[in-house]
Amino acid sequence: MEINSKLLGKIEYAEESVIKFDEGIIGITDKKEFIFIEKEDFLPFNYLQSTEDPDFSLIVINPFFVDKEYDYNISNDDLKSLNVKDDSDFFIVSIVVFSNNIENITVNLRAPIIINIKTKAAKQVLLLNDNYDIEEPLIKNGSFKSFLPSEQK
Repeated sequence: MEINSKLLGKIEYAEESVIKFDEGIIGITDKKEFIFIEKEDFLPFNYLQSTEDPDFSLIVINPFFVDKEYDYNISNDDLKSLNVKDDSDFFIVSIVVFSNNIENITVNLRAPIIINIKTKAAKQVLLLNDNYDIEEPLIKNGSFKSFLPSEQK
């Protein structure tokens, strides 16, 4: 299959790689199918590109890059709805909101996206603990800058 992404250009992908959100993403319920795209020159950030809308993609990051002690407390109902039995069944990402000023870049650590590795079922969940904000600053006290490209430090 193929999509011509406005941001990423022509992308070829296999149907088996499509990540499906039965409920959509919070605030984006009309887009339910995405592909995960990793670009070496953009790491540690990745993309979730909509397969339904070539003009729509999200930038995501593994929340452990933002907080090495990230404490995700996910409800058993959310895990069951994705057929997740243990931590090896899924990976977790958080949505990043970029800004022209790197000090204003935020990450949604409160409502991460859980993706079942085997089935590709996905869901944005609200953590049971309230240790995090929807708009956590990506850079706190100068941390995280080691991950940014040198021209953005």
